[in-house]
Amino acid sequence: MQPTGFRWPAFNLTCAIPFAIATAAVLSAPAWSGEPSHGFAYFGDLKYPPDMAHFDYVNAQAPKGGRVNIGSISTFNNLNPNVDKGNLAHYIDPRYGSGSYIYDPLMRRGEDELASYYCWLAETVEVADDYSWVTYKLRENVHWHDGRPVTMEDVLWTFDMIKRKGSITWRKEYEHIVRLEQIDALSFRFHFSDDAEKTPFLVILTASFAPLPKHFWEDRAFDETTLELPLGNGPYRIASVIPGYKVIFQRVPDYWGRDLNVTVGHFNFEEIHLTYYFDKRVMLQALRAGLLDFYFEENENDFATAYDFDGYHRGLFKKETYRMGYSYGMHFGLVFNTRREPFNDIRVREALTLAYNFEWANRVYWHSGMKRNNSYFVRSGLQSGGLPSAAELELLRPLKGRIPERVFTDPVELPENHAFGRNRKTLLDADALLEEAGWVVRDFQRMHEITGEPFSLELLVTYQDHERMLVPFAENLTRLGIDAVLRRVERNILTNRLRSYDFDATVRKLRVGEMPDRHRLRSQFTSQYADLPNMRNYAGIQNPAIDFLVEKILESDTEEAMNTAGRALDRVLLHSFYVIPDGHPAGRHVTHWTRIRHPPLGFEHMNWTGFPHLWWVGEDESAETDAVTAKSDESRAP
Repeated sequence: MQPTGFRWPAFNLTCAIPFAIATAAVLSAPAWSGEPSHGFAYFGDLKYPPDMAHFDYVNAQAPKGGRVNIGSISTFNNLNPNVDKGNLAHYIDPRYGSGSYIYDPLMRRGEDELASYYCWLAETVEVADDYSWVTYKLRENVHWHDGRPVTMEDVLWTFDMIKRKGSITWRKEYEHIVRLEQIDALSFRFHFSDDAEKTPFLVILTASFAPLPKHFWEDRAFDETTLELPLGNGPYRIASVIPGYKVIFQRVPDYWGRDLNVTVGHFNFEEIHLTYYFDKRVMLQALRAGLLDFYFEENENDFATAYDFDGYHRGLFKKETYRMGYSYGMHFGLVFNTRREPFNDIRVREALTLAYNFEWANRVYWHSGMKRNNSYFVRSGLQSGGLPSAAELELLRPLKGRIPERVFTDPVELPENHAFGRNRKTLLDADALLEEAGWVVRDFQRMHEITGEPFSLELLVTYQDHERMLVPFAENLTRLGIDAVLRRVERNILTNRLRSYDFDATVRKLRVGEMPDRHRLRSQFTSQYADLPNMRNYAGIQNPAIDFLVEKILESDTEEAMNTAGRALDRVLLHSFYVIPDGHPAGRHVTHWTRIRHPPLGFEHMNWTGFPHLWWVGEDESAETDAVTAKSDESRAP
């Protein structure tokens, strides 16, 4: 959607995209394709050979045993990852985060490489020269937790059910996989549609495929939420559940993959107790009392102030900051819903962006521990800076007139406000933009100069941190005469409103990764996902120029070409003001009791802390910590 008077010049982007994709398909076939391999590298070669002892980033001697307690600020009412209904418990869906604890995928990512995947449930992977198919061979000893083998029947049945009854996100993700062919008793082949972009992304797409046990699911509702304990084949099983409150994962002693070189140093805890809290203050109190062992802290204020207690001062509790090869994406940002007026006007969106004083909030709330998100691809090769390069201009010039003119003339950095006092200058600039867009002030109230309709805006959040971060912004909007309401709602309410795009603006993370995920990139930014329910295009972006640049990223046959297209897209998105960028941490923080330990942090490209997969319980530290927390319990006794 564009402001009144905006027109697209005559140029057929839809014709250009298939041509570019077809060209890339011819150029991008890797030299090693067509041969079975122990893994797949998006660019270049795999780091690890098939006979490797283990990944470099693990502790191969990590002891097994013990229990770890994790907290999460949310709730859940579903254990079925195949549906979009309800709130799914963490660590079940094989597609996201650190993957599933209970379902093993065909391949898993090597954490110290840009985009390399190693066979897990599969023994080998074979890719067609033209990316028209990918073939996997299952390992022979794979079995479900009930002892029954994982069979080809399970594989074929799972694919068929996902295509017919899976959630819309699953079906959209697999829309270009048209057929699954059985080759023999252990081998099967995914066939891709003729109109699918024949790029390595298709292989990555299939890597997270995780079969389900047909004998368990065939008499159960595949497309409904459930709290019945599922049957899996992964390193953990769900031992018990307290609905909405707790999930206990128990390590499987006869896990089929326990002796693989790709699992050495993994899955060391005997039990993982995941407890849900509605309020972070309560969760932090539980952490300080020793009821929880670990928290990945993303709040700079809490990291600086919330851990001043006896266990920390005695050296039994750690606060660690590290830098890793992690692409933040738009770590936090306030997303405008451009499906609604007046947020479909770029001048209004820019004005509201100017009213946001990040520098003041960073000093007061975050102890100056954040850096501004001047990119949708922070800390990756796709992050833009300064003015466009010659290579970027080659992509951007044909789009002239369809993208903001300042893409060619202005750097991407947002204006800096004074960290002390009010951002008077940017508020005056915001006022001028609003007046230009037809929103004037009458009797101290901002209203449309023709209709007299007041300018109102609801800022919808669910986390207390987000509520706090938006309080000064709401006050600045009030100074501009805007009726700004900051509303904090329960997570399930926010989830349902996001699914139907029933909001004005809300805080979201726009994740992309160093190697942009094909489905995530499209679902967040492209036109085809703007009006489908339950997608991630929260802003409602419908711009063929952006669609074109997204496809240029996805069709790239070299890392350099991918980064060039990403920087061009980054500029267009930033200058379109779909999101008010907040900040990302200058460093990443983990807090934990010393009873649990971890391998060294900081491997290149490693985008997570390795928790809990690579951590373990240290026996000496555990005994000392238990003694301190026991005394804490005694001191609280009546």
